[in-house]
Amino acid sequence: MSSNYYEYNLTTMQDTKGGFLEEEPKHESPKKKRRVIDVNDIPYNPDPEECPLCVECGSLDLDMIYLKLFKVYVCKSCVEAVPDKYSLLTKTEAKDDHLLTDSELRDRALFPVWEKPNSHKSSWNNMLLYLRMHLEKFAIEKWGSLENLDKEFERRVDEKQLRRRTRVEEWEKRRREKLKLQAEHEHQFEGTAGTSDGGATEQKCVVCGIVVEVEELF
Repeated sequence: MSSNYYEYNLTTMQDTKGGFLEEEPKHESPKKKRRVIDVNDIPYNPDPEECPLCVECGSLDLDMIYLKLFKVYVCKSCVEAVPDKYSLLTKTEAKDDHLLTDSELRDRALFPVWEKPNSHKSSWNNMLLYLRMHLEKFAIEKWGSLENLDKEFERRVDEKQLRRRTRVEEWEKRRREKLKLQAEHEHQFEGTAGTSDGGATEQKCVVCGIVVEVEELF
């Protein structure tokens, strides 16, 4: 009979129906941490087959503001070189130059905008900047052509000037009529309740409003 003595931890024993075996300790593998990738670490592949190019000159150096906000592939040099397409207009300029309405300019499906703090005063509403080529494209669809847009613009200018001229002419006409009435009409006086310091009675013309003093003789 063996004289060796073995101690077993019964809490770690497992019944296998054919005897008891001691469980082997489990070694957990360390958890893997996700590596945070910085945007600047992402390689930029200048292969023309995979990267968008400037639609004007074919440059790879695109303007990120125009790409992200307006979805337009254009470089900074071409933005400055072709202002007829890539200049930015304020909301007021967009309405005046292309005869668009507030509701049309609020439609972000039609007009993506660059919203930025007002450069004139920080407490004012943010500036909304629209891309000229987007405005011009919609204006052509709305008015039929740029020529029709110009005609409508001239018509509105003429109409505005006519209204202004009509108001001025009407004012001038009334002024002349008043002066003519004062110069040519026959005064029609009637007494007033007031008297002058000398006790004379005041009379007022019901036509032109002139007031005279009349002394009563006894």
